[in-house]
Amino acid sequence: MYHVIMTIFLYIGIFLFGITLMRLGIKGLTFNHLEKITPNLSPINGLLLGLFMTMILQSSSASIALLITFLATIKVSLPFAISFLIGANIGTTFTAQLFVWNEIHLMFLFLVTGFLMILISRHRILLIGLIIFGLGVIFSALNGFESLVHMIPTERIQYIVDSDHNTPFALSVFGMIFTMIIQSSTVATGMLMSFSHEGTIPLIQVYYVLLGANIGTCFTVYLVSLRQPYEARITAYAHIWMNVLGAIIAFPLLVGQPLVEIAQWLSNIPEQQVVWIAVSYNILVGIIFFVFMKPFIKILTVIHRQRAN
Repeated sequence: MYHVIMTIFLYIGIFLFGITLMRLGIKGLTFNHLEKITPNLSPINGLLLGLFMTMILQSSSASIALLITFLATIKVSLPFAISFLIGANIGTTFTAQLFVWNEIHLMFLFLVTGFLMILISRHRILLIGLIIFGLGVIFSALNGFESLVHMIPTERIQYIVDSDHNTPFALSVFGMIFTMIIQSSTVATGMLMSFSHEGTIPLIQVYYVLLGANIGTCFTVYLVSLRQPYEARITAYAHIWMNVLGAIIAFPLLVGQPLVEIAQWLSNIPEQQVVWIAVSYNILVGIIFFVFMKPFIKILTVIHRQRAN
C-alpha cells in the first residue's frame, strides 16, 4: 500500500509539471494580448473572460489568482468578478476533457514532437513546443494513474466502495481535504476518472467527491488574497461562498441523482461521464448565482464590510 501511495504522489508531481509547462508556453504566447484587456467589462464579458482565461491557463485557481492580483486591484465591479468566477469554474472542466482524449500513441507523439521543438532556438517555436510537450507529460501521468487501478486488488476497491464510511458527507470532506493538499481540483478529477475507468466506483460517489474538490480549490485562491486590497479579498470570499453554497444546494440526492443520470445518458464512457457531471454541476451552480447575483452581492458586502482605516 505504501508503494501505491508513493506512486500516486509521483504521478501527481508529473501531472503538475505537465500543467506548468503548458501554462508557461501559453502564457508566453498570449501574455502581451492579456495585458491589453481592459477591466471595464460587463458580467457577460466577465463570464467569457473567466472561461477563456481558465482554458488558457489550464487552472481555475491560476486564472482567479490572476483576477485577484491584477484586475481586482484596479477595482473591477463585483458583478464582473463574480461572472469571471462562474466562467472559471466552468472552464476548468476543459482540462478534464483532455483526460478523455488521452491515448498512448498521442502521448508519444506529443512528447517527441514537443521535445524536438523545444530544442529549436526560435522563441515562438520553443513556447509551442512547451505546450505540446506539457500535454504529452499530462497524458503520461494519466496513463500512470490508470495503471494504478490494476495495482490495487479489485476486491480491495470493492470493499472501500461498499464501506459504511462512504457517506456523501465523508466523500465530500475527502475531496475537499485531498484538493487542499495537492492544490488542484483538476488532479482530483483526473484521478477519479482513472479509477472510474473500469466502472468500479459508482458515479454518485464520484459526484460527492467532486463537490468537496470544488471547495478545496478555494484554499489556493484565499492564500493569494491575503494582505491584498479589499476588492481582492472580497473576490476571494465570493469564490469561497459560491463553492460552499453551490455544494450545499447540490448536496441533496434529489439534485445529485438527476445530474448523474444526465451524465450517463450523454455518454457510455465512464471517464466522459465524470466530465459531464463536472460540467453540468458547474453550469447549474453558475446559472443560480448569475440569476441571483444582486442579492448574493448584497449579502456578501454585508458579511464582509470594508473596514475603515
